[in-house]
Amino acid sequence: MKATKVLAACALLALGVGVLAACNQTPLTDAPLTGETVADFSAGDPGEKVLFASDGWSNGGSFNTVWTAGNLSYKDGALHLGITEEEKSAWMDGQEVKYNYTSGEARTTYYYGYGDYEVRMKPTDAKGTASTFFVCTGNYDKTPEGVENPWDEIDIEFLGKSPTKVQFNYFANGKGGHEHMYDLGFDASKEFHNYGFRWAETYITWFVDGVPVYRVEKPAKGDFPQTAGRILMNYWCGNKDGEGWMGKFAGPDGKTADYAWIKTSAAKQNPPMGDPYPDLPEPQPTPGGDETDWSKIAAQDLAFASTEKYTVTPAADKKSAQVTYSGVTTDYFNIEMNIASLSAGKNAMALTLKNNGTAPVNVRINLVNAQKLAEQAQNSAVNTSATQDGAAVRTDLEWGGSYFDLAAGKESECVVMFEGTADLLQLMIDSAIYGNTEAKSGDLTVSALKFAGAGASDTPSVPAGDPVALTFNVEANAGYTVTAGADNKSATLAYQGKGNTYKPVTAECAALAAGKNVFTVTIKNNKAEPVTVRVDVQGTTSVSTGDGSSTDCTNVSATCVGGSGLYTDTTWGGTKVTLAANEEVTLTIVYDATMAQGAVKNILIFVDSMGGDVNDHDANVTVSGFVFSTKQN
Repeated sequence: MKATKVLAACALLALGVGVLAACNQTPLTDAPLTGETVADFSAGDPGEKVLFASDGWSNGGSFNTVWTAGNLSYKDGALHLGITEEEKSAWMDGQEVKYNYTSGEARTTYYYGYGDYEVRMKPTDAKGTASTFFVCTGNYDKTPEGVENPWDEIDIEFLGKSPTKVQFNYFANGKGGHEHMYDLGFDASKEFHNYGFRWAETYITWFVDGVPVYRVEKPAKGDFPQTAGRILMNYWCGNKDGEGWMGKFAGPDGKTADYAWIKTSAAKQNPPMGDPYPDLPEPQPTPGGDETDWSKIAAQDLAFASTEKYTVTPAADKKSAQVTYSGVTTDYFNIEMNIASLSAGKNAMALTLKNNGTAPVNVRINLVNAQKLAEQAQNSAVNTSATQDGAAVRTDLEWGGSYFDLAAGKESECVVMFEGTADLLQLMIDSAIYGNTEAKSGDLTVSALKFAGAGASDTPSVPAGDPVALTFNVEANAGYTVTAGADNKSATLAYQGKGNTYKPVTAECAALAAGKNVFTVTIKNNKAEPVTVRVDVQGTTSVSTGDGSSTDCTNVSATCVGGSGLYTDTTWGGTKVTLAANEEVTLTIVYDATMAQGAVKNILIFVDSMGGDVNDHDANVTVSGFVFSTKQN
């Protein structure tokens, strides 16, 4: 999986900053806060359409914790965020990092901008911890045009070492350093109080128990928060880097940061591109997805096996199976079967699900690419869209999977469209549900598994034309030998050296790519061993990925005739495919020269030199058939 889906770390830049004491000032006359209730925790879990738990990633920096949904609980009329001593790993900057603790963070599904924000909460007095309420966004959120949001954030933070004080802060376009410590005159950890802020275009005023206590004005020069973000609450412990600010954490003591309700007067906004949560505008079925007559396609044998949480009982003819389970909560439990031979050459899968129980069932269906899974990609699924009984349902293109809800006794035909190589079929039944803390039990029948080349796919139609010439260059010490063919319409790339170097050969193509959006290349493996080739259509501008790295790749999607493990990484960049011994493939890449990466300038080809593979390689491939064209739907 990708390193992390990192939220702006509240108060991360506060480390080492001297704390400001509250000072005498002219009493503020701001009007009282107003707002509608976003979530009232007296009724328990408000549901994913309102709020969900961060689960499986870390903010890094001074945070010594991984967010997990298991650290959220609802009882006694409040949401409780806890810390657990548990060694857990998260991916940071492409590397696996181990943390000593897990803790809780809850986030609203929707985004909110200018307006009033208020929370009724009780922080802890545990030294080395922070209990928070804030609104923020960052470059992990993108507009529909693909433009990254700035890091804008407004904070209310309680340090456990000083429960009689509260820290106010804001970040604007990634710039912090606006900390202000306010002396409350009471111990906030002893009982619930109301805290909030008014976020206007030209000022921010913070409130305690309905009284305005601190105000900042928009500077004449410089940045000020202006971008809508999610409302967040979290409770976390720091590492050694944070001790100077928050004190040394001695370990979990059972205390929790508690929240009774949250309110805002800000308008509710749909999440930006990349976060397809419920209640967004209804997705449209994939063209052609409903044109397949599934009744004329034979059902395949099912080969799901029982697991720790699920008992699978196949029918005598293997065309259906009963799945029973109990004790399933928020972990990523699933049953799976190999579908590589069934899905080859197809782009649609259908199966029938029936809920035999008395409670609703949530099923997430993942069609998984084995290579992406082995590489621990953020999203190893190749799902592109889905329907349930002909109606479009949510498919998460960022984290993976299509979501289906089954009422008690309901039977549905579920169709998933996919692109590329689907090696595994995973069914996550009542698992991996954001914010769910109640153990689930159920009884489900799976049947009528079918595959088809249904409807339209993203395979571009490439106009016929003569291949163009490309001249490949290689930087010194990259390990390649380039032998150009006649008229530079082919080239043989020989590579000897250590992997993990990210060394490519490069061909300038600005004039050829201008006004086009498809690049096609034929690749021939001249060796008796498999080889992995990555092709980037490189733009003129490098854009931050939000994880301390950047990409200038404009690849959007790809198809390949032949090969295996096809994978286009739209976050870090590049399209990869593995060629068997002496195999020849034709790779077609759809790119977007209108993205933030700018106009296309080069074609980059990496031969067994990508990150994660540190072995020595002796590779030899021939590339030819270079065609730039326009995708025809």
